[in-house]
Amino acid sequence: MGFNTDAEKRGGYLVSHEMKKVWAVELDLLRQLIEVCQRENLRMWVDGGTLLGAVRHQGFIPWDDDIDVCMPRPDYDRLTAISGQVFKEPYFYQNAYTDKDYFAGHAQLRNSRTAAIRPSASFNPFNQGIFIDIFVLDGVPEEETERRRVWKASRRMQHFLKAKNLNILISGRWLQVFRKIQSRRAVSKTGWTSLYRQAEDQLRLASFDESKEVAEISFSAYDIVLDRHIFDDTVWLDFEDMKVPAPSGYDQLLRTQYGENYMTPIQTGNYHGELVFDTERSYVELLPEVRLRYKKSQIAKLFGKKK
Repeated sequence: MGFNTDAEKRGGYLVSHEMKKVWAVELDLLRQLIEVCQRENLRMWVDGGTLLGAVRHQGFIPWDDDIDVCMPRPDYDRLTAISGQVFKEPYFYQNAYTDKDYFAGHAQLRNSRTAAIRPSASFNPFNQGIFIDIFVLDGVPEEETERRRVWKASRRMQHFLKAKNLNILISGRWLQVFRKIQSRRAVSKTGWTSLYRQAEDQLRLASFDESKEVAEISFSAYDIVLDRHIFDDTVWLDFEDMKVPAPSGYDQLLRTQYGENYMTPIQTGNYHGELVFDTERSYVELLPEVRLRYKKSQIAKLFGKKK
């Protein structure tokens, strides 16, 4: 029967036809990822708001606009290595090793024939199709000093690489000009992926399968540290018109992340902010329009004019 994209009210919240179409693209991406991971015997689980949605709503949280999954570092590395063989157009597996100038510490699986553009990122040359996030679970060092060292080394390099394509004038971040110059010189001399790997190798020092605790260090540092045994087994939960893998200890995970009352809905914003979605047009076609609008709005702010 397939996923119904008609507008509907869920728990008193109106989900528009346009957002349902975005959800449909994301569900298709999730199916593709699950199929590959099952075939290649890779561990992955729904994560964050997607896990909460599966448990509480048996689908999307009504005001959510994305899908999150997580993978242990060894499985993530294996997926990165084979991504070019297992994902074909329009599907694109994106991280710093597969896409020019992509600097985030996690991957995204994208549909290249669609668009999900953050206006402030419209000056970046990387793929900006509709996506699902693939976060990395790393082992957590037992010593607090080592935790801080690993986090700082990883985050410092991400910020350093991000500066390479920062539009100083439009963003108004004047103090970043020297970092931008340094970043461009370093990338020219050493190479983008080599610099990125230096930071990522720090995260590999504590093994996922041998650590007592794990966390998505490259994304949120140690904000949420979890008992590794939460992920010992996998259960399958209903999510919209499909089944999704979840860690067997999902109750403990959700209590840690959202509190004891996680089954009580509380409407919040989302991490990605205001994304420009289009399920019919490619980001390649839409980027110039979004970039121009963003440039005009930032110039207006710079000179104190109201839009």
